[in-house]
Amino acid sequence: MTYILIFFNACVYMAVFALINRNAALMSLLVYVVATSVINRFTDHYEAIKQVTIITKDPDELVMAIKEELNKTCTIMNSYGAIAGENKTLICYVNYFEVQKIKEIIAQNKGTFSTVSTIDEILR
Repeated sequence: MTYILIFFNACVYMAVFALINRNAALMSLLVYVVATSVINRFTDHYEAIKQVTIITKDPDELVMAIKEELNKTCTIMNSYGAIAGENKTLICYVNYFEVQKIKEIIAQNKGTFSTVSTIDEILR
């Protein structure tokens, strides 16, 4: 659908450029490109899935808090740190609006290391 819209808009801008007013066509094209870029940036930002990776020694409290407060589950994997030794790695997927809440949950549990990454696509 996007390619059809781009093609249609290109035809309209070329017709306006050739038949009506070159300056108006170029300014309209500039406004279209900027508006499309801004809209895509904001909608992609809010619709993106976030992967939260948490490394901890004791995952039980974190898992229960995430389950109770966010109604989410985690994948738990055994991991080994060069300094800390045996750990558990939790992987949890949340949306943009849940990131702040999971940060609060993580902050309540000392001795954790966590990262947040944006995920482009999840295959099911």
